[in-house]
Order: sequence, then structure tokens, then C-alpha cells
Amino acid sequence: MIKLVTPLIIAAPIFITAQETKKQIVDSVSLQKEIEMVTLSGKKKLIERKVDRLVFNVENSVAVQGGDAMDALKVTPGIRISGDDIKITGKSSVKVMMNDKIVQLGGEELQNYLKSIPAESITKIEVITNPPAKYDAEGNSGLINIQLKEAKQNNWNATLRSNYQQGFYAQFTEGAAFSYRKDKLSLLTDINYRFGKYLYTNEINYYYPQEHWNNHIFNRSNRKSLGTLFNISYDITDKTTLGAQFMGSFTERETDEFNDNYSNSYTDEKLLKYYKTRGYNSGKPNSYSVNFNINHKIDDKGKKYSIDADFFENNTPKNGQFNSDMNNYANTSLDQQFATNNSSQNIQNYSVKTDFELPYNWANISFGAKASNTKTKNLVDSHFFQLPSQDLLSEQSNHFEYTENNQAIYISAQKALGKKWEAKTGLRGEFTQTNSNSITLNQQTKRDYFKLFPTAYLSYKPSDNHTVSLNYGKRIGRPAYFQMDPAKWYTSATSYVTGNPFIQPTFTDMLELNYSYKSLLTVNLYGFQSKDDISQMIYHDPSKETVVMRHENYAKSKGSGGTLTVNYSPFKWWQSSTDVSAYYNETNPYLSIYEKRRYTGWGGGSSTNNTFVLNKKKTFLASLNYWYSFPSLSWGLSEESSSLDIGVRYMSENKKLSVGLNFDDIFKNSQTKFSNFMQGIKQSFNQYYDSQRIRLSLSYKFGNNKISVNQREGGNKEEKNRAN
Repeated sequence: MIKLVTPLIIAAPIFITAQETKKQIVDSVSLQKEIEMVTLSGKKKLIERKVDRLVFNVENSVAVQGGDAMDALKVTPGIRISGDDIKITGKSSVKVMMNDKIVQLGGEELQNYLKSIPAESITKIEVITNPPAKYDAEGNSGLINIQLKEAKQNNWNATLRSNYQQGFYAQFTEGAAFSYRKDKLSLLTDINYRFGKYLYTNEINYYYPQEHWNNHIFNRSNRKSLGTLFNISYDITDKTTLGAQFMGSFTERETDEFNDNYSNSYTDEKLLKYYKTRGYNSGKPNSYSVNFNINHKIDDKGKKYSIDADFFENNTPKNGQFNSDMNNYANTSLDQQFATNNSSQNIQNYSVKTDFELPYNWANISFGAKASNTKTKNLVDSHFFQLPSQDLLSEQSNHFEYTENNQAIYISAQKALGKKWEAKTGLRGEFTQTNSNSITLNQQTKRDYFKLFPTAYLSYKPSDNHTVSLNYGKRIGRPAYFQMDPAKWYTSATSYVTGNPFIQPTFTDMLELNYSYKSLLTVNLYGFQSKDDISQMIYHDPSKETVVMRHENYAKSKGSGGTLTVNYSPFKWWQSSTDVSAYYNETNPYLSIYEKRRYTGWGGGSSTNNTFVLNKKKTFLASLNYWYSFPSLSWGLSEESSSLDIGVRYMSENKKLSVGLNFDDIFKNSQTKFSNFMQGIKQSFNQYYDSQRIRLSLSYKFGNNKISVNQREGGNKEEKNRAN
């Protein structure tokens, strides 16, 4: 948006009266005011390629009119919405930012918050597949930065929302958001309450040499969850702003677990054994974070700095019990056991960080530092009893603590090299000290390491219609805190999950090549290599009929792939975005439970998102979205999966009231089906998370429909992600 103020030159006669002079002055002032009010809009391209990110200009998209931030993300190139997950193609995880500030929410809490933001308040969405040195080097993650339009002074707005969702079970969500800005004070508050039942099923097959085990898992979880957000900022001066933020999540959870395990003979398919486990666990997990920040503009040329201080705490108590009836029909025996399985995890993190941005004529310089301290405490207490005698068979008591300190510093520079070239480079150094302490086993594992994480970007724009960019980055994937806990969490009398205090972080090098043609076509090509990949390994002991699931560094890998995205509007009433992706991965495991060979294979997928405007007033919209994942082969075989979603949305003429009806995963094809060989034993899994559902949503907005307060990035975003 460009505002033109035209200077006014008035040629007056030499001989004029005082009244005429006064009239001319009034007319000229009036005319100048009218001219100042004239604005010329230079319409930006729908999609732009910058040196380190892809920009989707939401304000130019008809597909999101009357919608919210979630509707905008659905049509953003390179982003896929699948159930409660927001993903970037080719990335294992993603973080969402609001005006460069990390939103410390995940899953449905994040989606509910994004649904409270009107699409008309968004100017653009930035997709950052290789984050610059300013951001933590943690994880193979991308960033989605939602940029909001500037808010006017002295305004407020509120949103009420309600959602009913019917899958296998029903779920309800109620929420409200309020934003206020007057003079130097800004406030934002959001509250969200969700209740209902969740479903998880898994069918597991183990093909042992003498028998075939078929395991059916059916988990029904009843949850009540309250999410809260409060943000306040105050402009001390025209250049200095103080801010604070509180974010909390409080949940009550009860889960019924049904586990039926059948053993059949290969010769006559006769039922040999039937192990039935019925369990129940409950808990009240909660987490909260507090952020204090100061932002200061050094001058009017863009120089500024910010300081953030953060505290984060997460508590995950879990109290469980189960009964197991183990019928062996071959020797006509019945073994009955009862177990109590209780655990708790507490995570606390403190961090402080500072960032400087210093634009100069010769380059834009940014630098900063961060220091964080994390402490975790894990307790497990399990007892197994023989039934009906109630004799104690075994017990486990474990106390595990983990401490991590991290100090980081970074510097980055960006410069235009003529009219067609632009370069950006950065270097981040992180020094980490860890101590894994199993107090029960009297075993400590200390580790110190310093790593450098370089990033580099180069873009070339031969014309307004073409942009080519190349970037490189190095990342680290530290294990989640629970993956390092050696305690055993039993899922039945014969199987349990355990962590590994010796597990190492994963390091990944990524190279990307991007091309954009107008707003029509974007191409992303990438290659990577990683070492010390982490996954949950399964160890079988057929003679004892036990299954142990343990987190391990199991392989090094490399691969390449690409995505082609086409955005087009065949008609004014139809806007579509379609992508096709393919990749080739090679995994080289170094654990003895794998065969000593390379596991290689192809994979890929496609998706299309379509919006149809059904009336002239653009208040009645329909959507048709579909994604398909091809069968892929790497360290195992992933079968095909897909999802077809359709929906309609109606808005009042003033677009304050919105009603939506959606049908998700209509054909129920989004299950995860995977199989591989471990210890020479074939195993297969078929997981389902209640994705076939009907959703009815309502929202009502009042006020001026302008979001006026920005979400604050916490300095401990990396540590929060690992706590999930």
C-alpha cells in the first residue's frame, strides 16, 4: 500500500482581495487533505519467494474470505493440515509464529487459537523450511510465520466460538477471545474448554518362527481440557515496550485400555494362546509458562533489540492398573496377574535470550545469545501380584533425574548484491552440558559438547516472474526427555516401554533449491544426510513371550526429494492449490537386530485444496480437499493412505457470524499402516486416530475485527517441544 501526498502549487493573481485569498487558502487546504486521503494499491503477487522463505499474500486470496487463520493455512503452498497436525512438506515437525513470535501451543489448542483469528486480519503467511541462525537449531522443523495487519489505536474485538465434532465418539469445544488496545496499553486473552472422548486403535502382528501373534489394542480416553492465554504489553516510550505473557493448559484424563493378544498355529491356524489385558489409567497433566520481555527501538532506521526471560513447568502424573488373563490352551493353563503402574514426570526450564537487529547500508546485521537450564524428575512405581492369591510377584521403583544446560550465540548478515542477487549467511554456536542420573541404579552419564550450526542463503531474480534460491543449514535433534528415562512403563504383563540414558542427539545437514514462477508455480528440491537417527526399537524374546520397546540411536540416513505446487483459478469462483511430491531415502542401520544392508526406497504423495464461491456476495463457500500418500519403502514399508474432506461455510453479510459444516476423512483411509523386519521377525502395525468425523462450528465476532496484540515468542520454545 503506497500513500501519495502531492504537493500543491497555487498560481494566484497579483491583485486579489483578502476574501479571495482566504477562500483560496481554504480550498487549497481542503484539496490537499483530499489528495492525502487518496491511496494507490500496488497488488502484490499471491506467492513470492524471498531469500530465506516463501511468502503467501493472504489478502490477495479469495479462498480465505470470511475464514480464519486455519482456512488460510489450508491453502498456503507447502503446508498440509492432517487432523490435529499442521505440517510442512518434508519436515517432521513445525512451529507456528505470530508476527515473529512463537505460539506456545500445539495440537487442537493451537488450532482453536488460530480459528479465533479472522483471515482479513492477516496480511501474509511465511513458510520457512530452513530456519536462519536466529532460531534454535533444535529439530528437523520448519517455521510458519503469520503476519498480521497493523492494528489501529483505541480498538477492541472479541470472538465467541463453539464446535461440535462427532467421530466414533463426540467432542465439544467452547472458546472466547478478547483483544484490546488503547493508547499505550495492549491486552489479549483467550480461553478454551474442550471435553469429550478420544479413540486410538492399533492392530499389531508379530510373525514368530512357531506362531503368529495378533494383538488388538482399543483405547478410549475421556478428557477435559482448559487452555488459557493472557498477554499484556505497555509502551513506556515511543521506542520502548514492556510485555508479559502467561499460558496454561490443565487437563483431566481417564483412559480405558483393552488389549487382546491371540497366538495361532501356522499349520492349522488353531488358537494356541489368548492373553487378555484390561487396564485403566488416569492423571491430571498440566503445564504453564511465563514470559517477560522488553523491546526497544534504537533509532528510526530499524535498529532494535529485545530481551526475553522465560519460565516453563510441565507436570505429567499417570496412575494406572491392569488385569491380565493369560490362557495357554496347549497346556490348559491360566495365569492371572494384577498390576499397579504409577509414574510422574516434572520438567522445569529457565531461559533468557536477547536479539539485536542492526540494518546498515552495507548489510543488515543481526546477532544474539541465549542461555537455558532444564531439570527433569521422573518417578515410577510398579507392583505385580499373582491372582487370586495376591502374592507379590515383582516390583519396580525408579527415580531418574536429568539436567541440561545450553548456551548459544549467533550472528547473521543479509545483503542485496545488485538488483538481481541477494545473500544471507549466519552462524550459531551451542554449548551443551547434560547429566543423566538414575538415582535408583546409582548410574550417571555426563556429556559436554559444542557444535556450530551454519546457515547460508542465495537468491537470484532474473525478472519479476522468476526467482531461484539455494540454501543450506545444519540442525540438531535432541532426544525428548522421556526417551532418556530407563524406567519401564508396562502396557501388559509381557510388554513394556523403556528409555535410554545413553541416547545421542541426531545431526542433520540439509540443502534446498527453490524456484518460483509468478504466483502460479513453485518447486522445492532438497537433499539431506543425518547420523544417529532416533526411533523406538522393538526387541522380541519368543521363548519368554516378551516384547521390549526401547528408544535407540539406530541408523544413519540420507535422501532427496522435491515438491511441485501449482496455484491457479480456473474461474473467478474457483481457487485451487495442488502439489505433487516425491522422495528417495536410504537408511543404514547399525543395530544388530537389523540385517546388515541398506534400506532404500521411494515415496511421495499429492494433495489438492479447492475453494468454491457459491454466490455473488461471497458469503457462501464450499471446499473440497484431498491428499494421498503413495506406498513408501525405507527402513520399512508404509502402505498408501488418503483423506477426502468436504465442507461448506456460510457467513452473514457483515461477516461477523460464521457457520461451518465439514466432513473429514470420508472414506476412513488415513490409517497408518507400517511393516518391517526386526531380528528376522516380521512385524506390522495399523494405527487409527478417529479421523473420520463430522464437524459443526460456529463463531461470532464483534468489535472492529482487528487483532491488536501480538503473540510473544518464549525463549524456551525448544525445551517445550521436547516435553511433549
